[in-house]
Amino acid sequence: MTELALLDQEHPLPEGRGNDRIVQWHVFRARGQAETFAHGVRLAPGQRLVGGFTRDSLGRLYWVGVQVDDLDAWGNRSAVNKHGASP
Repeated sequence: MTELALLDQEHPLPEGRGNDRIVQWHVFRARGQAETFAHGVRLAPGQRLVGGFTRDSLGRLYWVGVQVDDLDAWGNRSAVNKHGASP
């Protein structure tokens, strides 16, 4: 599976409190914007790219984030959800 095949999988948005260890996630209306964002993500050891798509009343939403092995080592637990839907 290629790195961006994750956008072909339907997954709900991250829960936003860090319990799923997903940090720095962003939401996009267009798949191309999600792909562009994903190409710019630089991962450190213990981190992996995650994402997928979900739906709302307007259509598909694509999201991309980073899942970390150790949230405490990552840093600020209160800043896990950096997101916003891009037009």
